Amino acid sequence: MSTEEVKVEAEVADGTVVNEAVANADAAKSARPKQRRMRDMAMSMAVLLVPIGLFYVGWQWVAADRQVSVVDTSANYTTAASLGLAVIEPELSDEWKAISTDLAVDGETVTLRTGYYSPEGNGLQLSETNGTATDVNENLTGTGTPVEAAGIQWAAYESENGETWVAEIDGETVVLSAEPDGVGDLTELAEGVAAAS
Repeated sequence: MSTEEVKVEAEVADGTVVNEAVANADAAKSARPKQRRMRDMAMSMAVLLVPIGLFYVGWQWVAADRQVSVVDTSANYTTAASLGLAVIEPELSDEWKAISTDLAVDGETVTLRTGYYSPEGNGLQLSETNGTATDVNENLTGTGTPVEAAGIQWAAYESENGETWVAEIDGETVVLSAEPDGVGDLTELAEGVAAAS
């Protein structure tokens, strides 16, 4: 006789008789895990997303407060001035940092470049030359798009690398360049140049 054919009856407290196999099946059924609800899944996702969100916020805070290497521009400024270039030191807030400087002399042409790190964390460059805009960047040809900033008329040129403004100030060519994210900072740099010239 198989075990399936044997019915074991058990008497429960209220005097009714139940099939032990049915009782065991019910017990096994209740031991199975309940089907996951949407609320449970949402809680599980929250447990995962909270640390990721905290990491992201922390990273943004650290990145916004990162230190940049500031360079001393005085040597190149002095040399450029001795070569006859009317050096412009833009009037900018202390949050603007000079991060690079370069002085190039090609015959009679003197070109001074200063890289800046803006308060918004963008890279910009101020170039001055007693030559033409093409001495700074050979792609600066044509008339450009007129832009007025701080009382100076600039010619704007757009490229994949960002935007460049060119103006003649006191007989010299001044070129302001910004990476794509820093285009919004060009006006402030132009105002600093205008205040200093």
